[in-house]
Amino acid sequence: MSVGMAPELTATLSVVAASAGLIAFMSSSRRRARRTLLKCMRAISHDFMERVIIPDGLDGQIEVDFLLLTSRGLLVLDVKEIGGIVFAGTSLDRWAVMDGSERFNINNPIGPSMARVVAVKRLVPDVPVHGRIVFNDGTDFRGGELPQVVSLAQLREQFPAAKAAAPDRAIDAFYSEWLKLREATAAA
Repeated sequence: MSVGMAPELTATLSVVAASAGLIAFMSSSRRRARRTLLKCMRAISHDFMERVIIPDGLDGQIEVDFLLLTSRGLLVLDVKEIGGIVFAGTSLDRWAVMDGSERFNINNPIGPSMARVVAVKRLVPDVPVHGRIVFNDGTDFRGGELPQVVSLAQLREQFPAAKAAAPDRAIDAFYSEWLKLREATAAA
């Protein structure tokens, strides 16, 4: 006489196994995307800080995903782990996202990104400060012009590789201000 599992238990175990596999795949994809992002940031910057809190200039604080020291000045980088088709515009409050069968809305990230740029600029007024919002490569934007919104490939084009872009003396012009910014983030 063979002992078998009840059909309900078999089905439950199958669903659990499939779910575990999906979670592992998604986790692996996120780790791969993060490695790609960090590789890009190392290539275009001489130094960077991650998840920093700085004064917002209005008696509060603001969080910055990434702050990079580049040959063009400082770069405030907001990262959005969103793919698919994004219906967006600078004047729209909410952007619609269609990613396969998933559909949802996100708040327009341009205003908050610009607030971060202004907060950094208040701390280091003598250094050029740029802001970009990076979405996953392959995200398809529909709607108006979004010059602050870029893919990693576009970011690499806009900010040349750090080692090839400028001799060290170009970075030296920004470095003392970068150190001040590091101190401000530590104090915040």
